[in-house]
Amino acid sequence: MQNDEIDLFELLQVLWNGKRLIVTFTAIAVLMGSGFLFVKKPVYESKLVYSPATIPPFYDEKKAVADFQEKFYSKSVFKEWEESHGNTSLVFGDFSKTEIVDGFILSKNAGDQLATLPPEKRGEAFILVRTNQLTVLDDFFKYASFINQALKREYVSRATSELNIIESRFSDLSSADSDIVQTVLSIDRYVVAAKEGANVLAIQNPTMPEKVSPIASLILALSIVLGGMIGAIVVLVSNAIRKRKEALVEA
Repeated sequence: MQNDEIDLFELLQVLWNGKRLIVTFTAIAVLMGSGFLFVKKPVYESKLVYSPATIPPFYDEKKAVADFQEKFYSKSVFKEWEESHGNTSLVFGDFSKTEIVDGFILSKNAGDQLATLPPEKRGEAFILVRTNQLTVLDDFFKYASFINQALKREYVSRATSELNIIESRFSDLSSADSDIVQTVLSIDRYVVAAKEGANVLAIQNPTMPEKVSPIASLILALSIVLGGMIGAIVVLVSNAIRKRKEALVEA
């Protein structure tokens, strides 16, 4: 136990004697970390949360979300919105799920897309936009709202067709089954609600952009720890080499 205490004391003494070298390595690491923060392009993220609002009785919430996501990545839908919207900073290729490389269609990494539709977390669906430009966020909100209106038109058209089919088969609803009557009433209520302004999805305004990378405090802390560790290792190795040489000379 006494030898262990002496070894520990000697270890601390060696590190203390080499404190200048340790500080030098730490300073170099901090400078390198600061240079990385200066060169690294910051990444910001913002969310546009959406959730099912008014759904026709023949569809469920999952169907509405799936239809929205399909249209979001549709090039034809984006082109239609772009033509009706006019000036926009959005480019479909910036957030499309695929890209063409040497004539081949390849999937993009999520980090390479300006906007993605991540899997739902705790029942929350959202559009994740990687930018701090408010104009880009506003354009994505308008694009999502355009898709929402397109979905409503499709659903109302389908609901109207369903009503026409039922009415053609049952000229007198008073004699029809109660389930048929309830279905007609549900579809009719949806059509009325949609015409009065109810949307398929409730889309919230984008959140304020938050910087997610790089994290300056984490980078600098890691730089200090790494620089100190490297400096300590150099000091200990240098001391071991010096003692080895002295032992060989004495021998």
